[in-house]
Amino acid sequence: MRRHSISAFIVACLTVSIGFAQNITKPEEAFGFKPGTDRKLADWTQLTGYFRTVSRQSNRVHYEELGKTTEGRPFVALTISSPENLQHADEYRDVLRRLADSRQTTPDQAKKLSTQGKAVLVVTCNIHSTEIASSQSAAEFVYRLTQDTPEIKQILDNTIIVMVPSLNPDGQQLVVDWYKKYLGTPYEGSSPVVVYHHYVGHDDNRDWYGFTQIETQLTVDKVINPWHPQVLYDIHQMGSRGPRIYLPPWVDPIDPNIDPLLESTMNALGSQTALEISETGKTGVLIHGVYDLWSPARHYMAYHGTARVLSESASVNIASPIDIPFEKLDRGIGYDAKVRTWNFPDPWKGGTWRLGDIVAYQLDAFFSIAHNVAANRERYLLNYYQILKNATDQKYGGPYAYVIPAEQVDPASTSRLLEILRRGEIEIRQAASDFDAEKHHFAKGSYIIILGQPYGAFAKTLLEEQEYPSIREYPGGPLQRPYDVTAQTLPLLLGVEAVAIKNKFDVNASQVDKISFPAGTVDAGKAKFGYILDGKSNSSLYALFAILKSNLRVYRLTGGGYTPGTIYLPEQPGLQEEVARAAAHWPIHFEAVKTSITVTRLEVKLPRIGLYQSWVASMDEGWTRWIFDQNGIPYTRLVDDDIRKGDLSSKFDVIILPDNSATAITKGSIGRGGEGNENGPPVPPEFKDGLGEKGTAALLKFAESGGTIVTLNRASTVYATKDSAEVKNVLEGVTNRDFYIPGSILEVKVDTSHPIGFGAPTTIPIFFEQSPAFDVRGNARSIANYTSDNPLRSGWILGGKYLVGNSALAEEPIGKGRVILFGFRPQYRAQSEVTYKLFFNSLFYAATSRPAGSGKGDN
Repeated sequence: MRRHSISAFIVACLTVSIGFAQNITKPEEAFGFKPGTDRKLADWTQLTGYFRTVSRQSNRVHYEELGKTTEGRPFVALTISSPENLQHADEYRDVLRRLADSRQTTPDQAKKLSTQGKAVLVVTCNIHSTEIASSQSAAEFVYRLTQDTPEIKQILDNTIIVMVPSLNPDGQQLVVDWYKKYLGTPYEGSSPVVVYHHYVGHDDNRDWYGFTQIETQLTVDKVINPWHPQVLYDIHQMGSRGPRIYLPPWVDPIDPNIDPLLESTMNALGSQTALEISETGKTGVLIHGVYDLWSPARHYMAYHGTARVLSESASVNIASPIDIPFEKLDRGIGYDAKVRTWNFPDPWKGGTWRLGDIVAYQLDAFFSIAHNVAANRERYLLNYYQILKNATDQKYGGPYAYVIPAEQVDPASTSRLLEILRRGEIEIRQAASDFDAEKHHFAKGSYIIILGQPYGAFAKTLLEEQEYPSIREYPGGPLQRPYDVTAQTLPLLLGVEAVAIKNKFDVNASQVDKISFPAGTVDAGKAKFGYILDGKSNSSLYALFAILKSNLRVYRLTGGGYTPGTIYLPEQPGLQEEVARAAAHWPIHFEAVKTSITVTRLEVKLPRIGLYQSWVASMDEGWTRWIFDQNGIPYTRLVDDDIRKGDLSSKFDVIILPDNSATAITKGSIGRGGEGNENGPPVPPEFKDGLGEKGTAALLKFAESGGTIVTLNRASTVYATKDSAEVKNVLEGVTNRDFYIPGSILEVKVDTSHPIGFGAPTTIPIFFEQSPAFDVRGNARSIANYTSDNPLRSGWILGGKYLVGNSALAEEPIGKGRVILFGFRPQYRAQSEVTYKLFFNSLFYAATSRPAGSGKGDN
């Protein structure tokens, strides 16, 4: 088939028969402006209204509401193809289902199916809401696909396009509202001061294996999994001073669990798209720069046979134009925006950059990709079959299986791991009897994940420990710093034992179609002396929060042969009802106490929690809210003004400072935007100054009066600097050339006798992400320490010698109170459940006291 240049193709797309065009509303007719117009944005209500209109007008477009977003807006997808293809959509999905599984489809059958099937192209827009252009481009994509041209006909006859016009509609609306509010003011084009997904902000693009957010779940469950796409075009924006658009090939490293044929497909399609954009005369097109292909947090589809084509366009100030002199263009991994190279052959010369430019580049990329997929339909279908056959045959090696033993410390975290695998379409079996595999004995009820299955690569990359390669910037030069986090080993993060079995073994097992959440239990009969509850699981601590809401007396035992932190509930009115309610909700066991307990203990009250929300938006704050909301943990959000008012002790026992830079917390947006600042327009003055001296003084007074401040990761550097008296940050001033861990799993030793260490194992994996480490002196106390110069469990580390002997978690007394400094994110992206207990314990610690007569019976 003769290839058309993209320029000729776009012209052809605009050639519309008069009769047909009269029936389809143009975007500018619906919105009052053309998508990409300076300072004009369609909001989510306008966009969904337009898509419904076109769906009524055109038999090529099917509009479907897949569900509701976090804030209750419609989450939608558009299925676009020829009318005949749409009528037979279920049949085509069945063809793709059969191609996905070589255990039921032979190569000869696959070849025949590839002639019958249609290639599926999924298009995802606007996951990062300040990257607003693609939500506007989506309307133009849809309109142009309704037009009568030979090129459009070829696309629609050979492909089925499933478009998600915004992966984050709540954020799309938030950004449009913010932009319009400040249009025409000095703050025009500034970024919102809150996270632009209700909970996770920018991290909604890091949720593709955690599956925590409803938007992720809807996309996986109702778009990617049922449609088995061959290509997914993922549309993003990046900084304004680099290339005008990026496309694959990816830079190294590539996760070895991604099939080489799929990698070649992405590289070829990205390069072809870059060529066709360049054929239109557009400049500044980069390939093979910045972005790697390592983490399934961003690449779910790549473990499911789908070629992900990422485009990253240079941004403007939301919808306001910007002027960029050529000499102000910057450099990054794989490029210097001012220098011509093999992967960046025609640099942009600088000047005015507009929203309309972004839309134009995105249109070129979309139609190039769609045309390529249509013209090579059979190749994409056959390659899809082969890629998943390679996975089923384990062509590239790996263990035969992973076994998840039946006995685990935290059954709820085990269930979550299994639920993640099931959502990722992993086949799981459960043993009907005890069995042996290699040198291991496993009990009945253990789970088996055999990796020789179509999506086995997804299971393998989540279950194994990562070995991120060390890549030199040039031979003999310094190490290239990773683009993103380097580890995702879920058994470590969730505290679940998973055993790799190299060779095939026999077991009597049945397929698991649904993961059942284990039931809680209570010893039968009335407990004369109350109950004890093991404090080792997160579920026990969730139950503790719930029980404390009922104002029952609760203690944590510290002696007498009990594991430190064991939860003790003496007999009292209402106890039986609360215990039964907790056991019905969590997989925990309440053991009846047989005799009077006379050991040392600490009394625990429900902590009054304040959660700080900086106006320099913190995703860590959002993740913390999500965990609290999901588990019924009460808290109050505090902004700068709330803290500056003081009198905090009357309202709170503990105040949490989530991960953020010390400058962001104490000084706010200074340095992030402002007159003459190249980082963008300033935010309005009421959001600028952070806590300031008044706020930091109020926090200090809160601690001196007996309050507890809990600082997470970088927020700890508000109190721990290289010059601090008792808790020093030993990494302050150490360069990235000497020490760098952008996101890896390390191991520390925990003091389990300390109330913050209650219930933890003596060694525990932590997620270290650009974190501090502490030298602890004087009256301060270390609760978790690095005991090795190579504490790496999974990922990548440079400069481990700076950690050995230092602390990852410390307590520093301040007057009658304290600050608890976490040198890591204990609730990292709602994944590191193994360290949740350290975080929750720090909150309980703030409301813990040693009761009078605590060594005597209390019944």
